[in-house]
Order: sequence, then C-alpha cells, then structure tokens
Amino acid sequence: MSQPRPSNNETTAAQHGLATLRQVVNAGNYAALGFNSVDEVRQATLGEPLQVYRVRLDALRAFTGQTNPETLLVDIRRNLFPVMVGDRVATSIFVLGSRQGWRASELGNAAVARLVSRYRHGAGDFVVHVPAMKAYFVANRVEGKLMLTPVMDDPRTKLRAGETLPAEVVFLQLKAASEGYNGLPQ
Repeated sequence: MSQPRPSNNETTAAQHGLATLRQVVNAGNYAALGFNSVDEVRQATLGEPLQVYRVRLDALRAFTGQTNPETLLVDIRRNLFPVMVGDRVATSIFVLGSRQGWRASELGNAAVARLVSRYRHGAGDFVVHVPAMKAYFVANRVEGKLMLTPVMDDPRTKLRAGETLPAEVVFLQLKAASEGYNGLPQ
C-alpha cells in the first residue's frame, strides 16, 4: 500500500489516515488497534485534535524552579486525532507536518488516545510528551499559567493521573526522576 501524497492541512492528513486504518483493520488486529469488532472501523470518525509538544531530556535536566516552563515545550508539528466510535475513543491517528505537508505518521496507540481524552479539559488543551520518561500530559493554560495533568500514575514521582499541577512542579519532579536515567531507549 503506497502512502498518499502529503496533505495541505492536518485534518486532511488524518482523514487519509482514517481511510488507511479502514483498509488495514482485520480479524487478526482489530482489538490491538482499539476496536471491538472488524465492522466497528467503518463507523469510526475523527475527534477533535490535540497539538503535541515534546520536552527533551536535556532541557528537563537543565530546568530549575526559576526557568519558564513554557521554554521546555518544543513544537514538533505533530497532532493527535482521537478516532471515535460513537462517543467512545477507540484509537488514534497521529499526523506529522513537514515542509512537504502533513501525513498520517502513526495509526493505533489506543491507550494514549483514551487516557489523553479522559483528562481533556476543553478546546484549548494540548498534549505534552516527555519521551525519555514515557510520560504524557494534557496541558492547558489557566490565567496565563501552564498547567499539566498526568494521564498515568508515575511510581517514580508523586504524579497521579488526573491531578492538575503547575508545570514547574511537574517538571521538577520529572527532573529528579530522570537523574538515574542513562538516556538509552527504554
């Protein structure tokens, strides 16, 4: 199956990804991709996207309580589109932007899509991903202050799923937890 040409916008790329998902879901993989049946993929629609920002390990380790937490966010031109079946989040499509345009870059990852959607607050939300720590957060700004909501409990820190905290508190806890990490893929 060849990849479609890059799209001019994120939504068109996600629609191409949804068409691809409909082609690849079969009796052997539907559950792993987040569906309850093979037929369910035909009912799938795109939910409201969330922009994804990355936090690099070196930036996290350099963070201090006086650092502006917004400076850690790197716009990687990536969006998460929840894939909905009725009111239920089944899975996700990630789209990635480049100079050539937007493409669906990842299909599946139902667990992340469901967790992020569960802790979503409103239309201004976005995702913060800290790959080195395997951590995802739903982020928003309250009165100009960056707030992060972990989507999973983290036994290395005191971060609990659903507990919204100021970004500087979260980043300081992640920084402390990262001290023993050697930077190699986990």
